[in-house]
Amino acid sequence: MTAALTITMTNAGRERFTAAQVGEGIELQISSVGLTDAEFVIAPTLDALPGEFRRIQTISGEAVGNNIVHMVIRDTDAVGYSVRGIGLFLADGTLFAVYGQPDPIFEKSTLTTLHLALDIAFTTPDIDALTFGDTNFLIPPATEVTRGVVELATIEEAEAGDATRVTTGWVVAAMLKSLRNAVSDVLASIMSRRIDGAGLVKGGGDLTASRTLTVDAANAEQLRFGAAPDYVATAAGLKQAGFIFLVEQQTDGVNRYRRYSDGLIEMSGVSGLPGTESTFTLNFPWPFLNECEGLWATVINTAQTNDGQSTVQEVALSIDHATLYAQNHKTPTVDAAGGFRWFARGR
Repeated sequence: MTAALTITMTNAGRERFTAAQVGEGIELQISSVGLTDAEFVIAPTLDALPGEFRRIQTISGEAVGNNIVHMVIRDTDAVGYSVRGIGLFLADGTLFAVYGQPDPIFEKSTLTTLHLALDIAFTTPDIDALTFGDTNFLIPPATEVTRGVVELATIEEAEAGDATRVTTGWVVAAMLKSLRNAVSDVLASIMSRRIDGAGLVKGGGDLTASRTLTVDAANAEQLRFGAAPDYVATAAGLKQAGFIFLVEQQTDGVNRYRRYSDGLIEMSGVSGLPGTESTFTLNFPWPFLNECEGLWATVINTAQTNDGQSTVQEVALSIDHATLYAQNHKTPTVDAAGGFRWFARGR
């Protein structure tokens, strides 16, 4: 498809074109085309086509979009000539627009009939108001809005995304076949791969079918004896196997607190003894949640003396304290200097 010829509108043509746009009732019909073989300077001031030797009324044209007019000129007379410039004339004889170039645009011999199709580009928009003569033999180039002549695209042009040529069914079929082959190659490469488990993961296989990867959970016996290195420990399995773990622990000076997953609570510390045989209270640094199941005490005797040897005896237990009794076993005086170390357990 050839490039459109850029035409220059004359001052007179532009005046009538502008008047027609504002609704002054001026008819913009291109009724004839003037031909010249002379080289001339194109200017909007022209009111006649320099060197015009022939005027042809058998023309047809149509605006096909993008400010382009597709025009067909037909001359059946037995005359020969060469053309370097053309002029478009309105029905009243006004020179509407001109085009020219140093080299011939076309040539005609006496033995031929001229049937010339030209695409003319206007620099002015809104050229739909232009009309032409008989359109029975008009064959415009096809656009998105106009039916017309098209050029068929090759496979290479279609694959390159050519927007000026039309793709045929054969080209589309060839492109689809090429696409199918490419997709088949990719799928074959993918299907040759495998997904297999490793370590704790079991199962897998090639991609010809759906595959499931699994991780097996150890049962209670396997967890207790560590006999299944390729099985994983789960929270449920640990509970079933009776595993106990530390949930909470606290420290405050010499006092210690630990709570385990089975609810067991252990507490320990160091406390002082009263100066005489008597009942006294040991307040727990942290209360038990439900009950204190027992308390054990050892008197601290760093001096290793036999005087004032005492024992700490249980009177009563509650969740936040223990009622105890300090008793002397040798002399009337209780040795309270070292105090005692205690350990309590409960829930």
